[in-house]
Amino acid sequence: MTSPSMADRAAIAAFALSLLGAAYQMIAYGLAYLVDTRYNYNYYFGISGVWIIIATVVVFWAISHLMDSRDPARATWPAIITAMGAANLGNMIIQWMTPVFIGPLGNQAVPTDVVLTLIPAPLLLIAGGMFGFVAVQHQRKISSLGIHPSS
Repeated sequence: MTSPSMADRAAIAAFALSLLGAAYQMIAYGLAYLVDTRYNYNYYFGISGVWIIIATVVVFWAISHLMDSRDPARATWPAIITAMGAANLGNMIIQWMTPVFIGPLGNQAVPTDVVLTLIPAPLLLIAGGMFGFVAVQHQRKISSLGIHPSS
């Protein structure tokens, strides 16, 4: 029995972090509502359940391809995972920084406990994408040396 290579370990870490991030993304707005029941944050942030499901399906699709084939030229899948995390995080930051004078929050800031509840999902996706890049880069390195790990 052979021990897993660095690329295998990084790919497993990318898979696990991305899977956790995508799953947490599905429940984060429900948890935010449990933390602060004054407002429906899913409505306030303009993120409907359909978009969260689509984003999660895209991440699941990307991580399945990452685990399926770590061809040295395949940096597409970690890029998709990282981009989904960065897009979600950027969307949250823009919406939190934009002053709102009408709507459910009025002229109030988003509570810190809600921010801390919502922020792990995009951070896990970004970390999973980074580990995916490490796996692809290590696979390139060992392929350029002519080392072909046994499957």
